Amino acid sequence: MSGFYDSISAATLQNAAEGDALAQAQAAATSATAAATSLSTLNTTWHGILSTAPTTNIVTGSLYFDSSLALLRFYNGSAWVTAPAGPTGSTGATGPQGPTGTTGQTGAAGADGSNGSTGPQGSTGPTGPQGSTGPTGSAGADGSDGSTGPQGAQGNVGPAGATGAAGSQGIQGATGAAGADGNGTGDVSDGDTVSALSIATLVVPTALQTPVGTTAQRPTAAAGQFRYNTTTGAFEGYSTEWGEIGGGAADLKLNSFTGNGSTTVYTLSSSPTEDNTLVYIDGVYQNKTAYSIVDNGLTFSEAPANGAAIEITAATIAPVQASTEFKLNQFTGDNSTVAFALSAQTTENNTAVYLDGVYQSKSNYSISGLTLTFSTAPATGVAVEVMAANAVVVSIGTPDNGTVTTAKIVNDAITADKIASEAIAVGITSVVTATSLTATVNTHVYVSAAGQTITLPASPTIGQRVLVTVGNFVNTVIGRNGSNIMSSGTDMTLDSAYLSIQFIYTDSTQGWVMS
Repeated sequence: MSGFYDSISAATLQNAAEGDALAQAQAAATSATAAATSLSTLNTTWHGILSTAPTTNIVTGSLYFDSSLALLRFYNGSAWVTAPAGPTGSTGATGPQGPTGTTGQTGAAGADGSNGSTGPQGSTGPTGPQGSTGPTGSAGADGSDGSTGPQGAQGNVGPAGATGAAGSQGIQGATGAAGADGNGTGDVSDGDTVSALSIATLVVPTALQTPVGTTAQRPTAAAGQFRYNTTTGAFEGYSTEWGEIGGGAADLKLNSFTGNGSTTVYTLSSSPTEDNTLVYIDGVYQNKTAYSIVDNGLTFSEAPANGAAIEITAATIAPVQASTEFKLNQFTGDNSTVAFALSAQTTENNTAVYLDGVYQSKSNYSISGLTLTFSTAPATGVAVEVMAANAVVVSIGTPDNGTVTTAKIVNDAITADKIASEAIAVGITSVVTATSLTATVNTHVYVSAAGQTITLPASPTIGQRVLVTVGNFVNTVIGRNGSNIMSSGTDMTLDSAYLSIQFIYTDSTQGWVMS
């Protein structure tokens, strides 16, 4: 470029510069004139920013900005109208980003939104650890006794005992009178008739031999039969059923125990009288003052020592009416003999054996038939005494009227076949009351009015009873009168209409129980 300007003269350049400056000055003057004209026109038509439309110096095209409406308005020759919006110009170039303004104040917290809908149930969590065991609850009251269960089936008949030895042959009877069609020999099997039979002519030592057999060998039953039963060891007869007639020996029941230094009461297998017992502790006879007997309980005045051998021999009452005798057998020991012959057959439990006056435990000997055998031979010169109990049958009798007590009847021994089918009077009286009262024993109290108190008898004894029945109300009170009701020390309210309860006194702990 420097070469181009170098070829132009300075005068030329001066002229060019002056011409350009003149042209620019003329353009500026023209622009200023136009601007003045535009300003004059603007001053005539623009009324500025007003809150209400102007009413003077207005021409068509006059303008003002209505501040109350926030609109640009022009006059169309008859009225002020809102200027229409012109077409939107093209978007200008984005200016540079201004500086970041200061952080505005935190707005107030928005109001809580409404609760969302309930979500689906979560899966079951793992089982928590087992809690500690709670304290044991108090014991519940004893329930009333259940009804008696049905009687069990009869047990099987036990095996037949061994057949006893055959009795000795009896003597031949006298010839009977000739029967109408007999041969006169007295043998009734061939038709001879015996008008009278006497056993007075039997010669001693002989005996009348009766039929012998086991229980299983009993014949077809018929009233009047008589036999000896080897299973029971007793004579028996049949009327409406087989029953023991008498004979045999009275039993001595042996009860063996071991002392522990503290126990004083021992339960026996029978209920003997005190006089019918022999008691030994380590072989030493005990005086009757050292113990007492009530029912089947024997109570020592002092507890036998720990490990002491206790033997209690109790004599049972012989069948029907019989007396008991003791057969005494005496021997002398020789340090070798262990077997001794007795004068009468007996059982081991029915014996009492002494060596030089010292009682011998049943474990020191045994008995078979008529032979007593010691486990160790008695020493030379030792006095051996054997007492053997035997029964002597006197007669068969029937108890007098009013002599059999309830205590003599075995529990559960009376069956329904032995009880009359007619109604049995039980000695209970009935009382109807509409007021409170104290009941007497064996009374049925019917309460006919609500809100009454029926007081049970004072100082009751075991077995006494009171039956209470109420009408159509639920507030009758049963007063306990010092005794428990079902082991509770509180009165009882009958809370059901038409309720009937029997109260039976049992003991001081349970008191009155309901049935």
